[in-house]
Amino acid sequence: MLTFIAMLMKLLIGSVTSYILTTTIIKKGKIENYFKISFIGILSTSIFSVSYQLDSGGPYIFSAGSLIFLGIICNIFIDEIAKKDRILFFSLLIIGLFIGLGYIFQGIILSFLVYYITINQSDLFSVLLEDREQVVDDEINI
Repeated sequence: MLTFIAMLMKLLIGSVTSYILTTTIIKKGKIENYFKISFIGILSTSIFSVSYQLDSGGPYIFSAGSLIFLGIICNIFIDEIAKKDRILFFSLLIIGLFIGLGYIFQGIILSFLVYYITINQSDLFSVLLEDREQVVDDEINI
């Protein structure tokens, strides 16, 4: 009974995290993308929560199979999601994996990190581009 309550808590935290991240980051977009991105977060949380309960002492065969299953699901959904939202899509998959395995605090920290990266991605990528342009200028000057 205690493991069932723990699994329900993981599902609740995973679903709230994926819903909040999706709605706060994607301001304008298709409603279907909201559901697909939130769905992958909830699905990965639930699959890894169940697989961790079933394979807790074994060789983690069920967890590996669920990872392959999620890879197939991601391959189906990835074509319909815009390129800028794909970072959030795969991030929620990884966050759901962490929360489903029981690393709730680490999943929440990853959520804040993903939120920061996606909100400030223009600033972060401009820093990377400036470094690349500076290296090209240095090579030209040599």
